[in-house]
Amino acid sequence: MTKRIFRSVFLAAFVVFIACLVLVMGALYSYFSARQEAQLGIEARLAAAGVESGGEAYLENFGRQDGLRLTWIDSDGTVLYDTNADAASMENHADREEVSQALQTGSGERVSATLSEKTVYIALRLSDGTVLRAAASHYTVPTLLLGILQPLIVIVVLAVILSALLASRLSKRIVGPLNAIDLDHPLENATYDELS
Repeated sequence: MTKRIFRSVFLAAFVVFIACLVLVMGALYSYFSARQEAQLGIEARLAAAGVESGGEAYLENFGRQDGLRLTWIDSDGTVLYDTNADAASMENHADREEVSQALQTGSGERVSATLSEKTVYIALRLSDGTVLRAAASHYTVPTLLLGILQPLIVIVVLAVILSALLASRLSKRIVGPLNAIDLDHPLENATYDELS
């Protein structure tokens, strides 16, 4: 009986731990992903204001930034400038979803995801009819898990050990009074009230 109680308590504690871990990681990923998209929108508006006033000179001074890519696109889809690549070698962007939305409505957004990376694109139409597109990438959940695999394994191992110790102690405490019952003198036993 002690083993059955031990297994039940241990399994329940372990399942609750894993469920909490998954829920917390999912909530944090969603929160930070939404924050990054909001931040990218702010950066796109700031860069659009800079391009409106300074044109290509602003983008040249802006330079290459880690995590942020700016692309200035003409109204026909020709890439005028890109902070991370040679604009002349880039294909026409008129058919890109975010660019066509920006040309029609003033702004557009698209999310592109692979197994390891998620890229968010935000495009804004400028007053001269050109489009400025900002792009930022971040890792997906599987890639993040691989990155924190070692500390995650340590946490899971510690949780298993703690669950096993607590489950063992609890199961012995539950079964202890039952094992101590004197069957020769059943009325003299001090056990659970329910058994009395």
